[in-house]
Amino acid sequence: MNEEILERLLIDRASGALSPDVEELLAAHLRQNPDAQEAATQIADILGLARVALAGQPGEVLSLPMPAEPVRAKLVPDWAWKMVACFVCGLALGGFAFRTRTAPARLVQAVPTAPLAALAVPTAPDTSGIWSVRRYRAALAAANPRPEKTIIWQSPLKKPTNYGL
Repeated sequence: MNEEILERLLIDRASGALSPDVEELLAAHLRQNPDAQEAATQIADILGLARVALAGQPGEVLSLPMPAEPVRAKLVPDWAWKMVACFVCGLALGGFAFRTRTAPARLVQAVPTAPLAALAVPTAPDTSGIWSVRRYRAALAAANPRPEKTIIWQSPLKKPTNYGL
């Protein structure tokens, strides 16, 4: 017998709405299937509690029988709660582990560089055009006669530091 049909028949039986022929057929089915008999007992108990609750007067305190075994509704499985706990602990530990208040001091070592005058091209006239690297280097060397310049670039995110200017 289909579970839905059996459940509807059991509800009708507990409420007293079954015809005698259908009641006899249902009783024969329940004798053959002990699982269905257990479901029938549970439905009858629930319907009995509903009758007691609805029959009471307003403001009357009802003492309903407690089930022998506590009923625990599980909306979220236990493994999901464990995963959430691990995720939260990981976030907290990661936040504390990588938190720094001040940037650590870094040892900056000056790299020896050749003076800009050494990069200058011989004084021959430049015929390569207006946008020439050689012309730019020659103009730069002539405009700034100091040969001792050191530029230290620590990171692409920070401005370079000029020493010796």
